[in-house]
This record gives sequence, C-alpha cells and structure tokens, in this order.
Amino acid sequence: MKQTMTATGKQLAAKLIRVQIGAIFLLACVFSLVQPIAGYTYFWGVVGGGIAVIIPTALFAWRAFAIGGARSAKDIVSNFFAGEALKLILAGALLVGLLVLTSLPLSAVVSGYTAALIVQWLAPILLLKST
Repeated sequence: MKQTMTATGKQLAAKLIRVQIGAIFLLACVFSLVQPIAGYTYFWGVVGGGIAVIIPTALFAWRAFAIGGARSAKDIVSNFFAGEALKLILAGALLVGLLVLTSLPLSAVVSGYTAALIVQWLAPILLLKST
C-alpha cells in the first residue's frame, strides 16, 4: 500500500508537469507568432516564466511523495510543508532572477508564470476522474 500511494502521487505529478510543459510551449509559440520582430525573446520569456513554476512544482512533488504509509504520518506532513516552503522560495527566486537578471519582456514572463499556475490550479479538474 505504501508504494502504491507514493507511486500514484508521483504519476499524477508527472502528468501535471507534462500538461504544464505543453501549455507553456503552446503559449510560447503563440507569443512568438504575435511578435514577428522579437518573437524569440517573447518565446523565451514565456518559457522562463513557466519554468519558474514547473521546476518548483517538480521539487515539491519529489519531496512530498518521497515516503508513504500510515506509520510515517508525521514525516509525510513535515515533508509536505518543507516541500511547499521550498516551492514558494524557489519560485519567487526564479521569478525575481528572470525579471532582474535578464532582458526578457515582462509581459511574456508573467504570462508564462500565470499560465503554468492556472494549469496547476486546474489540475484536479483536468487530471482526476470524478465520480
């Protein structure tokens, strides 16, 4: 049972990350087509904004689903909160780093970041089968 719970969580997290990558890629292509002169900077801006969500989400999933089982309840909760703290700090650092250290367009970075977050929020609707 322990392996099944963590394996299912990891599979759902991998699905979420694949959906986020697909959505970011599509949005990046749209941005690059709309901006014909500097389309590549908008493409990379959207990709960078999406990565600022996707990498922390992957690290959170890795941390949250590292262990399982009823006897490990305290460890599971502490891993969850530690993973969430890591996710928030890393997402903020990546976003600030993108905006301060690069010359990528603000609108593209924020659009990629927002799109990846929206996909993450809609994941329960998109990925889980309702009864």
